[in-house]
Amino acid sequence: MGPVPAVDQTTSIVVGGDFCPVGRFGDCLDAGREIFHPALVELFQTSYSLLNLETPLCRDDVPADSPSGVGLRGAPAVADYLGRLGIDAVSMANNHARDFGDEGIRQTMANLDAGGIRHTGAGETIAEAEQPLELTLDGIKVTIWALAEKELNLADDHRGGTAFFHPERNLPVIARLKERCDVLLIVVHAGHEFISIPSPRIRDAYRAFIDTGADAVIAHHPHVIQGVERHGHGFIAYSLGNLVFDTPYVSRYDDTDSGYLVRLNLAASSLNSVDIIPYQMTSGSLVAPLTAAGMAEFERRLAMLSDNISDNARFRHEWEQAVAFRWTTEYRRILSDFSRNLNCPGNPDYARRSRNLFTCPTHVEMIESIFLMLESGALAWEPAGR
Repeated sequence: MGPVPAVDQTTSIVVGGDFCPVGRFGDCLDAGREIFHPALVELFQTSYSLLNLETPLCRDDVPADSPSGVGLRGAPAVADYLGRLGIDAVSMANNHARDFGDEGIRQTMANLDAGGIRHTGAGETIAEAEQPLELTLDGIKVTIWALAEKELNLADDHRGGTAFFHPERNLPVIARLKERCDVLLIVVHAGHEFISIPSPRIRDAYRAFIDTGADAVIAHHPHVIQGVERHGHGFIAYSLGNLVFDTPYVSRYDDTDSGYLVRLNLAASSLNSVDIIPYQMTSGSLVAPLTAAGMAEFERRLAMLSDNISDNARFRHEWEQAVAFRWTTEYRRILSDFSRNLNCPGNPDYARRSRNLFTCPTHVEMIESIFLMLESGALAWEPAGR
């Protein structure tokens, strides 16, 4: 395996993407097996480390929020494992935070507290969920604010859930948060799944976060990597890809078995430099650094994905290609089946999930883009399955 780059600053923050230890990874942890290569364990233990915890950690007897009982559930003991791994904090701001309702939120936070893991981005009310994580690392004041796209996970005044990624609402808060800290990190769980380009809405929002005062925006949710860019004074990573995530729904897509960590190196009360540290989920259920050959291919691909973001003509082309891909792989089937399945007694989740389709801003953006491309002739309507 290739080496993890060394860093000469004394203060660094490592941010990892979607961590969902279920399936074969959950089985490994149950059996007492390590799922991270020693080089990555050392990295976590020598930096302030933050992951996106994309599963509640709750008992088996807690009922799912879904009528059909579907949800991602991690074992409560995962919290202790994270502490041994060297993880200091997790973001709970993601679309699976409410998979087991209010009780799942409460048990997850209690298990993390017992394991000595700080958490942010979710709570028993929206006010609690939107509280940032405030740190002092070697005299540098750092604020981490975690946000999630509005799906079925959002907290409100009367139920638990996550903070809300809503740029118009977030921007004034970002300006106020920056007044109280040296380094402001915004962690966002949003965007379109399984595509390697951010959408126009996402690119505009993350750049606006930097313009308003954030020093870095680190994002996840697409399950595949997207590019990075320097924007103004700040740094944006549009999607870290999966860290530990292997479910049938996700694994049927290409490139969902790899990702990268971002190490933010701090010095003189500011963000000094950034390291990108890629890895692969191996068939042996180990997350490991890339080989030298794998590193060369990763660097080539990341450079291409990053260029696609910064070059406006290429960005528009890649976004239209992504819309066409999602149309043929997912949305054509969904829209073809919509009226037939909306009130299907055999699928009690259908109405609930359809509501999400028309209220989640990411889904709305995709549907609008599909309709515009259908109108222009750039997409052809054919019923799913033809």
